[in-house]
Amino acid sequence: MKYIDQIAYSLERRDEVPNQELARKLADEKNHEGIQEMVEYLYDKNQSIASDCIKVIYETGYIAPELIAPYTEVFLQLLHSKHSRMVWGGMIALSGAAKVVPEKVIAELDLILDKIKTGSVITNVAGVKTVINLSIADKKYYSKLKPILFELQAKCRPIDFAKRAEDMIGVIDEADLDAYIAILEERKPSLTNAAQKRLEKLLRKYR
Repeated sequence: MKYIDQIAYSLERRDEVPNQELARKLADEKNHEGIQEMVEYLYDKNQSIASDCIKVIYETGYIAPELIAPYTEVFLQLLHSKHSRMVWGGMIALSGAAKVVPEKVIAELDLILDKIKTGSVITNVAGVKTVINLSIADKKYYSKLKPILFELQAKCRPIDFAKRAEDMIGVIDEADLDAYIAILEERKPSLTNAAQKRLEKLLRKYR
């Protein structure tokens, strides 16, 4: 059976379970052939097929980013797609690729930052994760990305603020931690009670 025959659309399913199961299978098998086939369908005229394929790809990337990293340029091209699902799917894939080939991803930092600012909520979240992963991947990138990380936290919408802090604080160098925590403290009064409690729980670990 071809891999494309195992996606949700081919099985006449409307849920994502088949795509997730295929991704786990490809990751477990370190199956480059399967990923290549998914990539070949990313520009299929049937948008349902293309959407299922990017789902399989980025789900595989969660488990085995090295399998999808060779297609980083494809994911960057998807950021120009007219289909929102392909844009945020491409960005999620890039967040995985950033762990393996950070030099290829950071080369298009301006494009990624533009999509963080102008894209959908999911694109924004995945784009921030991409920047975080770049910061982790190579120490030399941290200095360049530090002001961007600070700005992304400072301008984060309230509903995502505490979660973003949880994701980001571990990346911040100890020398920069006080300045970063100051951003969190400044925004804390404007958050909901639940978000304030979540943020306070996080801050207790770093005081």
